[in-house]
Amino acid sequence: MESYEIATFREKLSNDKDNLNVRRSFHEQYEWLEAYWQNRYGNNYISKFSDELGYHYWNLDEFKDMAREFSGYTPVGSSNRNFDPTESVKQATFHLRHHAQLFETEMPPFDYENEVEIGSKWRKHSFEAVLTLVKQVRDNLFHGRKMDLQEDK
Repeated sequence: MESYEIATFREKLSNDKDNLNVRRSFHEQYEWLEAYWQNRYGNNYISKFSDELGYHYWNLDEFKDMAREFSGYTPVGSSNRNFDPTESVKQATFHLRHHAQLFETEMPPFDYENEVEIGSKWRKHSFEAVLTLVKQVRDNLFHGRKMDLQEDK
């Protein structure tokens, strides 16, 4: 994405009141959930939550629909890594895409080489793969590095 495209996108977001409300709601709900997890589970709260309740939530059709949606996108980049995805995010995405039995037929690999192999390295529950992706989106929205949008002259 060129800097002018990012600037235009940010301007549209700031003028979109519906988006502002959705973003605020997402932030508040995630903060509440994270506080609950930290209070109940301490360190590694996402893994511990997944270990305790992941199988239950994974069996909900609505949750699997969300997992299918996430797995259809390019792995979420980290704003702190120049918007390249972490290995964990790639593994989670490709695990969902190729190893979580979300699709009736095998999904062909997209842009990344060795997607099936990368996804096979995910050693956690599929539920935790989705939470990993949600957390990366959240981290980008609320803790990501800021960018200089100056155009080259």
